[in-house]
Amino acid sequence: MRTFLLFLLYHLVVTPAGLLARLVRDPLSRRADANATTYWIPSDRRHR
Repeated sequence: MRTFLLFLLYHLVVTPAGLLARLVRDPLSRRADANATTYWIPSDRRHR
């Protein structure tokens, strides 16, 4: 019974919250930029 309740909690609360958060913002900045010539971000060699 506990497994079923956790399943319901996950699919009724956690999943919609995650989908809503992805609609509101893009935490990894994955949106395509039509004006970009490259998506390369130079590394900072000082922190190696």
